[in-house]
Amino acid sequence: MSRAWSYPSTPDSLQPEMVRPVLHGRVALVTGGTAGLGRGSALALASAGATVVITGRNEQGAAETLDLLAAAGLRAEYVPHDVAVDADWSRVVDGVVERYGRLDVLLNNAGVSRLRPIGELSLEDLHFVVRVNVLGMFLGIRHAFRVMRHNPGGEGSIVNISALSALRGTPNSTAYAMAKGGSTNLARAAALEGRHGGLAVRVNAVHPGVMFEDADRPSPGAIALYGEEGAMAFVRANIAKTPLGRLGHPRDIGNMVVFLCSDAARGITGAEIVVDGGRFAGEFATHHGVKSAN
Repeated sequence: MSRAWSYPSTPDSLQPEMVRPVLHGRVALVTGGTAGLGRGSALALASAGATVVITGRNEQGAAETLDLLAAAGLRAEYVPHDVAVDADWSRVVDGVVERYGRLDVLLNNAGVSRLRPIGELSLEDLHFVVRVNVLGMFLGIRHAFRVMRHNPGGEGSIVNISALSALRGTPNSTAYAMAKGGSTNLARAAALEGRHGGLAVRVNAVHPGVMFEDADRPSPGAIALYGEEGAMAFVRANIAKTPLGRLGHPRDIGNMVVFLCSDAARGITGAEIVVDGGRFAGEFATHHGVKSAN
């Protein structure tokens, strides 16, 4: 018998509750399930009872995800997939329906970034970021709608993974902010269309904060981007700005995805959920503690 996935411990010994099998019998497709947020979400969805298919282009990362699932007594399938190619979406989605008879959940997670000042951002960079983050999610929603209308009641759930950059500007993130803003508005519009033509599909967006798999240690990607010292400075700066006093973990997004795709969220569509440890609530650790003289 499979058991629920046990999350790794964190330095503050936070032990989250086990995910209940609230998605038993449902089929979930997770793009970018080969690492990071996609991996954490795939583990959470499988732990919640869903049949999970992960996609992406990183075969080694996919093998690592499958190994983590197997270690927890869970299973998933990996399918190579370029989310920016329409024919790939047809192949992947039709293959899921052929093997499992339906598609209930789509997690539009695959994404890329190019963090450069506007003057140094090439058109190739811009096209690449928009192609994956916006076109990829658009194609996913279109193909999910196509097959979800054949589910009982036309029901389904789609979650777009956006970013805090979609809600506010940050230096060097012009292309990323533009693309993630597009993915958020795409979710809003799709939520409205998800109630047309026999569909009963809910579509929501999630805005993650800074998330690392190894607690408050920077990821290899962050180290590659900023260097070892720069990545640690990035971690310290973000912890200092986070009310909860710690960075997030991909499990935090996985738990939110499970909730949004479950019947417990049957009244939620077109929503934006921020999972960031409280950073977006307002300024923190800047001028707090200063009292008025009167």
